[in-house]
Amino acid sequence: MSSASEAPVEKHDINGSCHCGAIKFKVHNVDLNNVGRCNCTICTSTGKLGTMVKPGDITVTNTPSGEPVVIRYANATDTSLFPPELTYYSPAYHRGECELGKEPGRHFFCKTCSINVFIIGDIPHHNIGEIASVNILALDLKGLGKDLKDITKPEKMRYVNGLEGTFVSSIGEPFANGLW
Repeated sequence: MSSASEAPVEKHDINGSCHCGAIKFKVHNVDLNNVGRCNCTICTSTGKLGTMVKPGDITVTNTPSGEPVVIRYANATDTSLFPPELTYYSPAYHRGECELGKEPGRHFFCKTCSINVFIIGDIPHHNIGEIASVNILALDLKGLGKDLKDITKPEKMRYVNGLEGTFVSSIGEPFANGLW
């Protein structure tokens, strides 16, 4: 049972795309009352606002074969499944902390407009496991009749400490170097 201060959980199926439309996807079970911001250098630099969904809740709809691809960590290493306009960046791999294909997380971007559309990962810290985070800025919120300013009020936001690699989260107060 939720307390009076908690918003009721309302899940949405939402279409999304990058800015230029080269990447199209659909996300299932999106809780717009659980939007967060990570303070790691890549999320801070790109301005990503994310919401966690279950692994398998993101489907890329414009693939080379014409068949939608459900995104999971296991297939996030097979880039032939994705549109050629989609690329990824792996902070751990690029820092030399792991081998290619064994990264804990991959940030997926459009090669044309550079928009970060989602993150797929398998985070070993605190037994977090497989994660999927979609950039709410790439979702068709207007199609749901939702306004970005209403779902990103600082006091409602979930802040994640990715900068220190703890991935601890809190509501309403950013961690050091985090943004509102």
